[in-house]
Amino acid sequence: MSEITKQNPIKSPDLSVLKEQHANKWVALSADYKKLLAVGTNLSAVLKKAGNEQKVVMKVLPNLGYAPIGV
Repeated sequence: MSEITKQNPIKSPDLSVLKEQHANKWVALSADYKKLLAVGTNLSAVLKKAGNEQKVVMKVLPNLGYAPIGV
C-alpha cells in the first residue's frame, strides 16, 4: 500500500460562517475556517483588511459555492 493511501482523506472545510450576503464577494477566513476576517468586492481590499494573520482567501460564488486561492 502506498504512503498516500495510508493517510487520512482531506475533509471538507466547515464554511458555516459564510452567509448569502457574502455571495459574489471575496472573503478571508481564519486558517481554521471558524472566523470571518474580512469581506470585500475585490481581492486586494480583503487582503489588506485581513492583514498578516494566517488566512484562507476565497471568492464566494452564488448558492454558497466557493473558489479558494493560495495566498
